[in-house]
Amino acid sequence: MKKLVTVCVAALCLGVSLAHAADKKFTVAGIVFQEDQFMKSTLLGMKQVADKEGVNLLTSNTSNQISKEVQVVNTYTARGVDAIVITYLDPAAASIPAVKAAADKGIKIVSFNNTLAADFPVSTVQSDNGLLGAGSGKAAAEYIKTHYAGKKEIKVGIINYKAQLPPESNARQDGFWGEIKDIPGVKLVAEASSPVAEEAIKKAADIITANPDLDMFFACNNGGTIGAVLAVKNSGKKIPVFGIDLDKQMVGFLKSKDDILQASTAQDPVKIGALAMENAVKALKNEPVEKKIIVPGLTLTRTDPAAIAEYAKTVK
Repeated sequence: MKKLVTVCVAALCLGVSLAHAADKKFTVAGIVFQEDQFMKSTLLGMKQVADKEGVNLLTSNTSNQISKEVQVVNTYTARGVDAIVITYLDPAAASIPAVKAAADKGIKIVSFNNTLAADFPVSTVQSDNGLLGAGSGKAAAEYIKTHYAGKKEIKVGIINYKAQLPPESNARQDGFWGEIKDIPGVKLVAEASSPVAEEAIKKAADIITANPDLDMFFACNNGGTIGAVLAVKNSGKKIPVFGIDLDKQMVGFLKSKDDILQASTAQDPVKIGALAMENAVKALKNEPVEKKIIVPGLTLTRTDPAAIAEYAKTVK
């Protein structure tokens, strides 16, 4: 009888504990590394879920500085937040110790946008960067077949951001290149690295100056794509650009009569942020969580104005 009472009390305590976990108002930190449309949209997705779930959401921007990232994570750890939802500047090395220390204190870690080289995050939500590049690569292959058929040499320039995030940038570049490399005549003549538009404009302009007969640009992210488009526009040349990411400005480029930006492949940042926050809340409630979620991308091409118009409604 005593044993039965003990078991019942234990079960009751467990039930109370689980109920408390379900009712608790959690505090979750959302950490991005730059101030662009993509990162703002991921935070919007997080906020939508946080508001729905009654979560106290704290946000920070590490401004592309790994030292600041470490400082921010350490601050949230000391504060005792319940979970950290984060995209990293150096997921293979320097980003690991601070979030590992947070995880060791019982803080749930959810990665988004890129994958930490460690197994302690409870979940990772991101796009497949190779498939993002391939989406724009397929559009470029169609363009080459239509506009450059029979041309002996097709010179391609690339603006990447491998100086900032090598694995992510390389995956996008490889995905793009894999779709066009076997087309006769295709040749990579120049590449430069810049994650932000202001710097990318100059680097793309330098490529145009060094290669006046350039046939095509590919850019691996939002800043690079904007920079390549504006550099081409400034040059007065008609060089087609294929990019990655979509926002209001990029939609404008796709609709512009200058015929420069031909296609771009977008992630779904609102969904990425929302799913990352949902998984953080599930983990805190001791509910099952998917270890890795790949969110599909979307390729918009100048040749499909109806799809561009539909997407434009989401970025007003």
